Amino acid sequence: MFKIISVIFLLSIIFFGCNRTNEIIEDPGIPPAVPTGLRIFYASDGEIIIDWRSNSEPDVKGYNIYRRTEFTEPVKIAFINDNFFFDDSLDYDTTYYYKITAVNLWDKESDFTNEVSAKPENRYNPQKPLGVRINARNWEGEISVYIYWLLNEESDVDGYNIYKGTLPGFTPDSSNFAGFTSTANFSDTTSLNLYVNYYYKIKAKDKGELLSSASDEVNDLIFEIPEIIFPPDNSTIEFFDEFIIKTIDVPAKYRIGLQTNKFFGEIWSTTVSSTILNDTLRINFNPPSLQVNKTYYWRIAAYSANSSDPNSISKLFSITFID
Repeated sequence: MFKIISVIFLLSIIFFGCNRTNEIIEDPGIPPAVPTGLRIFYASDGEIIIDWRSNSEPDVKGYNIYRRTEFTEPVKIAFINDNFFFDDSLDYDTTYYYKITAVNLWDKESDFTNEVSAKPENRYNPQKPLGVRINARNWEGEISVYIYWLLNEESDVDGYNIYKGTLPGFTPDSSNFAGFTSTANFSDTTSLNLYVNYYYKIKAKDKGELLSSASDEVNDLIFEIPEIIFPPDNSTIEFFDEFIIKTIDVPAKYRIGLQTNKFFGEIWSTTVSSTILNDTLRINFNPPSLQVNKTYYWRIAAYSANSSDPNSISKLFSITFID
């Protein structure tokens, strides 16, 4: 909430405090006035915002920002044309000192303002991760559960703790910790079995070890690969109008795609939802015109209701049609 208020405040500064004129201005031959009202607007969790009053001179094009610490000399870190500056990825326990100058259209620079300082201590827990998605996978001979989400906006977030359970509503703690990642995705490959519903929650962790509340829970299960009954792999065959597969042990969507080479060039596909379990399923085959004595490639994938990506993918099969 505090950051939302901050953004609203900053937008009001931009709207009311940064007017510019289109008049033709001559070089006055003197530097701008020193900016006034420099202050620390916000300092916490490795982030500092400073702001000041905009100069009234119409030829001022922006401001140079200088920063130092107790052990370093002032260094120019930015030039901006707003009347605020957001500094992030800072150390919690370091005091930062800021001063600024105004710069006009002819690059003449004012004297420095007085310094302001702040220590961006670690005070607040990160926000919980949002937009969590999941895809359990049986791909290319390896089973895994892939989860991904939106990166937190806080600059001091160091990474994310992943927690895994086999029951809905589980409490994420050290007993079900599944791993840590510094990115907004995680691939779980440990202690997995087919047709087990795995549940995941995520907590963001900042550089001071503070944790967010848990994300919304997501879940998915790993499918076996559907068995192919007809046509057989690497077959030379007359045109047919049905693929025949053996379904898996749970309701699923099945997608078959036919392509002109091993890597791309899909020319036909169909998706069928079925509640048939562990039994024969016939899938209509009605492609566009096919060439005789040309080899085509196809595969089948099975999808759960929880993911737009396949939960299992077969190997690539080949077929050649004869007249």
